Amino acid sequence: MRKTIMIFGISSFVGSNLAEALKDEFRIVGTYHKTPVTIPGVTCYPCDVLKKDYVAKLIAIVKPDFTIYAVGLSSLMECKLRPKLSDALNSNGAANVCSSSERVRSKFVFLSSGFVHSGENNLFTEGDTPFPATAYGTSLSSTEFYVQRSCLNYLILRCGILYGRSYRATHQNWFEYLERSLTRAEKFTADDSVKSGFLDVHIVANILKKALKDNVTNRLMHVSSGDIMTRFQFARSYAKAFRLDESLVQGKMIPFPTERKGKEGEEFAFHLSTSNVEEYLGTKMPTIEESLAFTQSRFDQLSAKNS
Repeated sequence: MRKTIMIFGISSFVGSNLAEALKDEFRIVGTYHKTPVTIPGVTCYPCDVLKKDYVAKLIAIVKPDFTIYAVGLSSLMECKLRPKLSDALNSNGAANVCSSSERVRSKFVFLSSGFVHSGENNLFTEGDTPFPATAYGTSLSSTEFYVQRSCLNYLILRCGILYGRSYRATHQNWFEYLERSLTRAEKFTADDSVKSGFLDVHIVANILKKALKDNVTNRLMHVSSGDIMTRFQFARSYAKAFRLDESLVQGKMIPFPTERKGKEGEEFAFHLSTSNVEEYLGTKMPTIEESLAFTQSRFDQLSAKNS
């Protein structure tokens, strides 16, 4: 009998892609707030993660083997402008889902971000104390701390920037905007100051699948590409990989929404060490170029399947 995964935030970019990638080997049940999404073979329920009692009842009914929290406000600027909403979705909602999953002995999976680190030009490891430079990183860091101190069965994946296509036709993400612009031979402007890892979201799904099957418990792992780039450099790499016009991509220094005084205009680098996940799961994390090659192959397979 297939085990059950419950994904809170299944209409999100990450949640919907995880559901699609995992549904062949697991029974998937998802929740959405105001934006329903249709994924064949997946059952979805409306749910407000801030309503603790409702969350508890829904989890008690489903009794999932694994509970994934893919809800949240991930825009760095939105989190800075709306800190209360950031805390509510990235921290309070996660705490509600975590505590309820604990009652039914469901492994709680929290998807965090490398932005919990300071952004100084270092190679960050899981053992480094988080020192967030953004409101987004601060909210995620507090949730990581809560999960590690309060949950007896958890897995935290601290990821670089994840990219891919969304399952929400009305909401185009950054990668899809890049894809559309270059396909139409339109200029595309991207930040050339903040460096981070970039990883196809389906590679993360494969890592998660292996971790769940191997019953990895009470671990925090960095899941990112082996190298880092700015969004401008990534966009150029994407154009090269997909044989599009690289000259259409223009670089720009976009102010980083840091919470620290005196840091405005400085360069930031979020380089995550992946040696832990590589050694523990016996897998090699790809470079950004290798991730894009994986993406191209995946898109080609989708096109062939839908033709």
